[in-house]
Amino acid sequence: MAEEKAFWEQNIALWEKWTSSYTDTMFKAMEKAMEQSTAFRDQIDKAANAAVSTQFQATLTAIQSLEKQVETLSAKVDKLLKEKK
Repeated sequence: MAEEKAFWEQNIALWEKWTSSYTDTMFKAMEKAMEQSTAFRDQIDKAANAAVSTQFQATLTAIQSLEKQVETLSAKVDKLLKEKK
């Protein structure tokens, strides 16, 4: 009977050790996944910021070019109107 009790106590001790080890492993795996997720999100944010910045610069350049064209056209229209008078 004492041997059977010792066997069950060993069994429970091994079970506790295994579950503790399993829990630690799963916790570490979750931590690693979260770190990778954060790193991945950071990379996506950097890429998105770079794309938006590039698009913004292209749009700004196009607007500045258009502004110069409108100024030139406006000057020509003013000149034509003065000549017509």
